[in-house]
Amino acid sequence: MYKHLTNDQLFTLVDCLVVSYEFSCNFNQNSEQRNILWKAGFKGKDKPNLLKHETQSLACILRILFKMLNDESRGVYLSHIEIRLIKFVFLK
Repeated sequence: MYKHLTNDQLFTLVDCLVVSYEFSCNFNQNSEQRNILWKAGFKGKDKPNLLKHETQSLACILRILFKMLNDESRGVYLSHIEIRLIKFVFLK
């Protein structure tokens, strides 16, 4: 599927994954909200969390960006890819 997507489509996908990652991070950090859901009986006996969601979205972001970085056919966008990768890795 990767080879059929344009650079703009891949960047849009990465942007959506970043939003998903940030949402799950914020949810996991909001202990009060998680306690309310837990006390209400949501999702079993443990506090609800989105840890798997957070790690999967982060892993997918990094896979896409590193694949684009190593893809010679996307060389025109190399500096844009590097900026996004560095920005995401070092600012998170």
